[in-house]
Amino acid sequence: MTKPPRELLEFLRRHDADVRSLALGLRSLVIEETAPCHEYIFAMRSAIVLLYGPTDRVLEDCICMIGVYRKHANLQFTHGVDLDDSFAALRGSGARMRHLTIRRLSELQRPEIRDYLRQAWKLEGLTRTGQGKPSDVVTVVKPRPTTRAERPTKDQRPTTTKPSRAASLPSSPASFLSSAPSGRSRSAPSRSRRPPASRR
Repeated sequence: MTKPPRELLEFLRRHDADVRSLALGLRSLVIEETAPCHEYIFAMRSAIVLLYGPTDRVLEDCICMIGVYRKHANLQFTHGVDLDDSFAALRGSGARMRHLTIRRLSELQRPEIRDYLRQAWKLEGLTRTGQGKPSDVVTVVKPRPTTRAERPTKDQRPTTTKPSRAASLPSSPASFLSSAPSGRSRSAPSRSRRPPASRR
């Protein structure tokens, strides 16, 4: 099995062993159900966030995401209100987003987790085999912000900088999904790089 990104393991060091195992186990399950896909990982003060989408424009095309907190992890769905919640397990009262809260590694056996993932991708016209592999995932990790001691001095700073779309992320995972585009339309293929198509 391909090891998780080194940066993700570094982000998770602040959590206890049970939460680290839960986060990595949930990530493996999501990849099985969604790959080929794109993954975007970043750390916030309150959570570690992993976004999943079909193109390299993951911030706009996010279908689901993992939020790792101090004592639990959430699996969140951008268009959760459109899922068939026959298990009555989804939580949330927002206009679009819904989530599952997972507290123990053993809970990853809950059948509704895979069911909701398959539904979420099917809503976007995407079919997956449930046998995705880490090698089918294109991962980008946003570096952790440097500490004050590591920041360059005024003389060392470049005179111009290229604006970064990732640098303007909202302050919480929930606010990210709340501010994501609400339409079902996706970016044109010519402007986005998709992983190889998966066929049954």
